Amino acid sequence: MDIENAGFLKRASVGNQRVVKFLLEMIDHGEAETIAFAIENDVDLVVLDDKDARKVARGFGLRVTGTLGLLLLARRKGLIDAIEPYIEELRKNGFRISDEVVRKILESAGEL
Repeated sequence: MDIENAGFLKRASVGNQRVVKFLLEMIDHGEAETIAFAIENDVDLVVLDDKDARKVARGFGLRVTGTLGLLLLARRKGLIDAIEPYIEELRKNGFRISDEVVRKILESAGEL
């Protein structure tokens, strides 16, 4: 999928680079900008997979989910029929996730 032409996503930039620089002491650039943008724009939910970034985001009072949380939400809303094929594809592309976490997600989705 061409993300730039997805229609439901748009490119945005962070105004307060001081917050980004502060966050870079703890987490990577992409995560730092995501959190800074969420703070600036009063975002309801932040999507982060990195454990440290999730902890930092929660420290700022942000609600956090990850890629698998989005898949679970899509499954519950009937947007996808099953999560497992997406997890397999993510793993093929280098997404690291433990078998235990996969089991919990699949159980939550009613796929086990």
